Amino acid sequence: MQIQPVKAGLFGRPLSKSLSPDIFAIFARLAGAKISYELRDVPPDQLAGAIDGARAEGWSGFNVTIPYKTKVCAMLNLTDPAVKASGAVNTVRFGRAGLEGLNTDARALLDALSGCGYDAAGKTAAVFGAGGAAASAGWALGRAAAASVTFCARNPEAAASLAARLSFAFPRTVFSAAPFEAPGGKPDMFINATPLGMYAPGRPPCAPGPGDLAVDMAYAAGGAAFAAASAAAGARVVDGLELLVRQAALALKFWSGLPAGDIVKFTDEALGLLRKQIKQGDIK
Repeated sequence: MQIQPVKAGLFGRPLSKSLSPDIFAIFARLAGAKISYELRDVPPDQLAGAIDGARAEGWSGFNVTIPYKTKVCAMLNLTDPAVKASGAVNTVRFGRAGLEGLNTDARALLDALSGCGYDAAGKTAAVFGAGGAAASAGWALGRAAAASVTFCARNPEAAASLAARLSFAFPRTVFSAAPFEAPGGKPDMFINATPLGMYAPGRPPCAPGPGDLAVDMAYAAGGAAFAAASAAAGARVVDGLELLVRQAALALKFWSGLPAGDIVKFTDEALGLLRKQIKQGDIK
């Protein structure tokens, strides 16, 4: 496995809970490559300048998290279909075309569903949130041919706008908006696409049980509340740590040319090492 040196980082606010530097340190050891990764807490009025500064410092690219996944889209010169349809980006590189964007959150969710043998086709889903993470989840479910996706959000306008955007991209999936409360009916899937469990206490107002799938896009070294409660109730769970490692591996491939054939093995090894380090108390 040959990986070129990579210099990258994460732009967002807040960043105090981010485990991304730990993930890329594990990647560096596994690949035997030089990978540096920084966290940059950037105020909204300094985002463009921070991106220009990273380019000047020789960065290969950067990740984007809350609250900039949508804002950075307007700065891109080249995007992938997930970015175009969802209006959210989380991985950017300094390419020949300028800023080139990729939504590795969406692809990480698709990979995770495939990895656990879950077929979302024809299924119903409740997605809590209406921001960049929710948009990525909605795109992945549309791509997977889910029957319906309901965005349960505190911001009804944002949820309705997101549902309309994705309805245009995936006309066979019914997208809708609902209040931030337990959804009506009985969805097959529940996805936490809010900061609850990571940057805010608590979990979405729902209770997945046996036969359900719960996906937590929030993560915490000690385990996020939604994922833990869902697992305890007997639901199948995809946690935020798995999604974090999967999207980070896809970002590394985007920046460095990590061979596609190595991506699954590389991701699985890194996730195993991350969980081991957390269990040992090396990462808190």
